[in-house]
Amino acid sequence: MKSNVSFVSRLGAITYDFFLVFSLVFCTGLVVNLIIQDSTNNPLYFFLMLLLTYGYFALSWVKGRQTLGMKAWKFEIMQADRKSITYAQSLGRFVLALLSLVGVGFIFQFFNKDRLPLHDYFSKTYLQSTKK
Repeated sequence: MKSNVSFVSRLGAITYDFFLVFSLVFCTGLVVNLIIQDSTNNPLYFFLMLLLTYGYFALSWVKGRQTLGMKAWKFEIMQADRKSITYAQSLGRFVLALLSLVGVGFIFQFFNKDRLPLHDYFSKTYLQSTKK
């Protein structure tokens, strides 16, 4: 299945979601730091923020097929059989998306026939436009 979502639309959704996730992590971090003084030096703090970030994406992808950024840019994520993705796929996609954010994964998108970045290619997920 070939993705029909442009690179620009992907970047738009990423930017939108970045600000949402930043706000979520910032507010949660503020509360945690008020409860546990100097918690930012604790490795568990980093793990909690990473888990919170993954939770936002996983729930959005698995339950609703869209993050708020994807909804704003009018596309959704699915498997080749048009079913919702699984939590296992969302974890693989999330981990590999970190490589995509540094550029490696998105360059891959320009060199494969299905126009899939690294994280979609290996997690067997596809982005499809919801525009009518």
